[in-house]
Amino acid sequence: MIKKTLRQIRREKDITQEQLSELTGITTRSITTYENDVQALRSASYEYLDKIVTALGVKIDDIFLG
Repeated sequence: MIKKTLRQIRREKDITQEQLSELTGITTRSITTYENDVQALRSASYEYLDKIVTALGVKIDDIFLG
């Protein structure tokens, strides 16, 4: 299995960064940062991570473990 990034998962779900922002209440700028910087994503609060995975319909493990 190939590890997938947050960006790849989002694109597979056919969701734009703007749509993900609207679904989660997280700024588009933060989503961009999370997609480009794994350390920033790992440092995100559990609340933010929960919002992202809920909006994408995946588990946290899917983002971090692929």
